[in-house]
Amino acid sequence: MQLAPAGSDAARCPFCAGANACAAETGSCWCFDLSVPEALLALVPTEQRHRACICQHCVRAFTSDPNGFAERYRLR
Repeated sequence: MQLAPAGSDAARCPFCAGANACAAETGSCWCFDLSVPEALLALVPTEQRHRACICQHCVRAFTSDPNGFAERYRLR
């Protein structure tokens, strides 16, 4: 697996490029109920930070196996 391309659509996860289903602007989003670990946020490529939300699948994948997830998506 590779990181989503730089400059990709903000509606896509920066890791898997899947739809992130972000609805934060509406005031009701799945991310309000799911804690996103700081260590996962630190893996988001600099050019995509604060521009694209991580999808729920990737948050859960990181939570269940932080080292494995980081190894798959670590910047090269």
